[in-house]
Amino acid sequence: MAGNICPICGKAVMPYGRFLREAEPYKVSACESCGSKLRRSRMVCVLLLLLMIIVLGLIVLMIYPLLEKAQSSLWLNLFIFIVLLAGWVLLTNYLGWRLIGWVTVEQTKKT
Repeated sequence: MAGNICPICGKAVMPYGRFLREAEPYKVSACESCGSKLRRSRMVCVLLLLLMIIVLGLIVLMIYPLLEKAQSSLWLNLFIFIVLLAGWVLLTNYLGWRLIGWVTVEQTKKT
């Protein structure tokens, strides 16, 4: 998966821990290997977010009737959905790190 590869030097841009802390779609980040200024591909970020929101909505629509049928308490349902949402946010972030490529800042200024 080439999402974390620098288009300039061909090495890893940053480890996941740094990505989790500081990388944002509209923020310029420096490559850890060569120091070139890079930005995330914006259109792909939007597409990933939309896809993950749709899939999460489908999962919730499948789980909710099961919880209603089991007559679980409101607090248990709320806890389950909060844990599901937190895990889904981390999964979306990880997939963004692995799948969404980087572009140079100069390349984004030309378009």
